[in-house]
Amino acid sequence: MRRLRIRQFSNGSSIGKLRLKGQIILAVLGLLVVPYSAPADEQAETLEQLRKQHQQAAATFAKTQDYGKDYRASITSAHQLISALLNHWMTLPEGSPEAQKAEQEIKTVFKDLAGNPRTERYNQGKSFMARTAWPILAGNQLTQEQAALLVELAEPQKGVRRHDKTARRGKPTEPLGWDVQAAYALALIRRGNDQQARDEIAILQKKVSINHARNPKGRLDYGPDAGEARYRNYIDYLQLCEVLHALQAAISKDHEGARKYLEQTQKLREALSPEVTPLVTEVTRQVEGSIQ
Repeated sequence: MRRLRIRQFSNGSSIGKLRLKGQIILAVLGLLVVPYSAPADEQAETLEQLRKQHQQAAATFAKTQDYGKDYRASITSAHQLISALLNHWMTLPEGSPEAQKAEQEIKTVFKDLAGNPRTERYNQGKSFMARTAWPILAGNQLTQEQAALLVELAEPQKGVRRHDKTARRGKPTEPLGWDVQAAYALALIRRGNDQQARDEIAILQKKVSINHARNPKGRLDYGPDAGEARYRNYIDYLQLCEVLHALQAAISKDHEGARKYLEQTQKLREALSPEVTPLVTEVTRQVEGSIQ
């Protein structure tokens, strides 16, 4: 994915350039951010096929306990079903019986996917959910009521909370659940839980900063399932925290504060990661609008 190069944010014209470039990248990201809306009959048929595939794969793994091919098939089928269910849920009327049914099915399949909360499988399941929810959250298409589902699904696991406590004492931690915590913070922003979101961003930023100070070239590998988001370095997360702060400021009409956070984003690194690009474009539009 092409990365966006930022200039200075000190005047309206440079923000306009950023907005134009951001729109170009959003046109590409739109393939991810905007769920595909198939005809109802076709979508229902696809969902039913994915349900059957997942049920068969899960049953096979339960029988064989083969942690090679059979386990991988059960995980992959769950990923496909959850992604399709989320896209389907987005097309349903908010609060409708159909939407409530879809929400419950998403939770059930995720529970089957993640398993025991004290396992690495659970950590991987939470990471998958964070990646899957991110384009929906970054696309700013949810109502506050809809965002509640993603707040629940992206809530960090207990291991992340233990590391929060360690970081508050100024000590380094394993980079467990940074992607989950970032998605959770964005879900809280979309939900309108401002103070809670601010607290999540702050502790994530502290954890990353401590680790980055000790290992400036540190990076993470989320595995081949993560696609383009497989490799993430610490600067990615520091930049993301600044952008999340900027988004909160822009939503609350603190456009000067949003501008300062965007300037700090540039100081960290001129290139934007694909994850933050739509958020920067959203903030820039609001800041530019305030100038006009």
